[in-house]
Amino acid sequence: MGSPARMAPTGDPARSKPAPHRLLIPIDATEASRRGVAHAIALARQAERVEVCLLYVVAPVRDWEVLRFRTEQEIHQHFQSRAERFLEDASAPLKAAGILCKACFREQEPVFGILDLAEQLECTAIVLPRPDWLDFRDNSLVRRLRQARRATLLILVDADGSAAQ
Repeated sequence: MGSPARMAPTGDPARSKPAPHRLLIPIDATEASRRGVAHAIALARQAERVEVCLLYVVAPVRDWEVLRFRTEQEIHQHFQSRAERFLEDASAPLKAAGILCKACFREQEPVFGILDLAEQLECTAIVLPRPDWLDFRDNSLVRRLRQARRATLLILVDADGSAAQ
């Protein structure tokens, strides 16, 4: 049995800290996809502990017209280089705000790529830009994520990064 001096006190502040908000923010080439970054920074300013995983996900290319002229390796390298640029750009404001940030790239069907990574990383929420009314008519990403009915919270954010009501 250890001496009392070595035992952790029951009121140890390291143990009583609330778990951080672990946000998964899928990004792409659009400015709207960066709204989640503003949301994470706003949460961190409210003295909330925030961790972010930025995800750039692309559906695998299976179109024979593309594969006829490019190898799968060339296509992968193309998407990998795009992902690096987008992830680096999106992570800069998070790093400047002192937010722990991880960047991921996946070639996978987007809905399942997002949901699977959110579960693997035990994310508390997936943060996406709020779609406009036209996006709800078709098979938008937000609509498909909602239809998948997984346990991870889906937060939609407005242009200023605030959670949409």
